[in-house]
Amino acid sequence: GEFRLVYQPLVSLADGSVRTAEALIRWHNPTLGEIAPDHFISHAETTGDIVRIGAWVIEAACRQLAAWRADGLRLERVAVNVSYRQFLTDDLAQIIASALADHGLPGSSLELEFTERVLIEDAPDTLQCFEALRALGVVLTIDDFGEGYSALNYLRRLPIHGLKLSQAFLQGVPGNASDVAICQAVAGIARGLGLDVVAEGVENAAQRDFLLGLGISTGQGFLFSPGLDPDNFS
Repeated sequence: GEFRLVYQPLVSLADGSVRTAEALIRWHNPTLGEIAPDHFISHAETTGDIVRIGAWVIEAACRQLAAWRADGLRLERVAVNVSYRQFLTDDLAQIIASALADHGLPGSSLELEFTERVLIEDAPDTLQCFEALRALGVVLTIDDFGEGYSALNYLRRLPIHGLKLSQAFLQGVPGNASDVAICQAVAGIARGLGLDVVAEGVENAAQRDFLLGLGISTGQGFLFSPGLDPDNFS
């Protein structure tokens, strides 16, 4: 009962209109106070508890999206982060199918963000899981693209929809030539493969204008909004 979700808007870089939302987990313990996600998520991945926590996040995010839609807030979908440990189980697709059905949502209303580690692990059932999720209509996106191994072979082999440009590469633009080159390369790869790109960690207008120049139309970051409690999301 100590976990909660906040939601960061993903917006049109051109006009600031809200398109989707990413669910971000927060943990406030009465004794320890606010615990940084980077700390407890990495620990939960080590112990395997991330599988149970991740299932809770999926259900809670679907419940919230259904509530927003019932109140007239029209969002394309909500995004959740999925650990590589969840992909190693054999029931991820069933958990997601049940959460969608319980709240009367189509698969296209849920986006799963996963790191490149899911690809590198290359468990035998990974492709089958991806295909099952794609069959549900769920949107599949590689988070923090470029921070890991960037196994380009998987981009053409797996049925994914998009990439998230890591904020690590966005911090130096437009002044840092290396960061500019990486952002241009990621945008070019995505364009060539027909993948959507979302830029995360957009903090100033110069970064936004640079991304628009690359043809990237969607972003998130403190330039627009931090993560918000559901009642403050609009």
